[in-house]
Amino acid sequence: MIFTPGYDESESIESHQIVASENIVFSMGADRNKAPFPQYFVNGKAFSPDRLDFFAHPGEAREYVLINGNHNVHPFHIHVNRFQVIEMGSELSTEKYPVLKSVMDFEEGLWRDTVVVPPNGRARIWVKYGNYTGKTLFHCHFLAHEDTGMMSTLFIGEPDFTFSRWKVDNIDTAIMMCVGATVVVMGILFIVLFSGSTARKDYSSVSTMNDVRKKRGEENIAGTRESLSLLNVS
Repeated sequence: MIFTPGYDESESIESHQIVASENIVFSMGADRNKAPFPQYFVNGKAFSPDRLDFFAHPGEAREYVLINGNHNVHPFHIHVNRFQVIEMGSELSTEKYPVLKSVMDFEEGLWRDTVVVPPNGRARIWVKYGNYTGKTLFHCHFLAHEDTGMMSTLFIGEPDFTFSRWKVDNIDTAIMMCVGATVVVMGILFIVLFSGSTARKDYSSVSTMNDVRKKRGEENIAGTRESLSLLNVS
């Protein structure tokens, strides 16, 4: 017996409906100086509820290539939305690893909300978003993996100011950068204003006028003396 959601065949996604294609890469870290150990990532980042990682709009269809670079499986699960598996493959040999045959045995176009991404492999899926808006999630469905970082946020619709497209991994660093930039700008303004108020004024024009007046005064005195001497002579 096969259980499948009650979707009409007309709802199947066609290739011309795909508006964008994105990679979703599952990976692991092995830094023994960090907890938890090992670390699990999506596109190189551990989960943060304060960050938005992926975006979509109601009614649009998107393609996601799920990439698993590890030697174990990662069951991909998305909340709220459904998808169709289009392709699946692995770099590993099914002859050497016979269990891969069952992992990669899938019916193309079947609606799902979870798919096992094979080890050292990939799965290509198509998602058509319904009339649901807001923030949701997708993650590896192994509890130990999702709880230690292998999860991402997805925002459906137009994010407002609160849900900005500016993604910040460390908000403390961003705050310190803003504070530092403010201090630098204020310091520059202070230097400009202080240097302007204490700058030595140019009195050269005043000195020049004084010299002119002094010279005219001397000429007047000399002229007066000459006149007096002429009167005496006469």
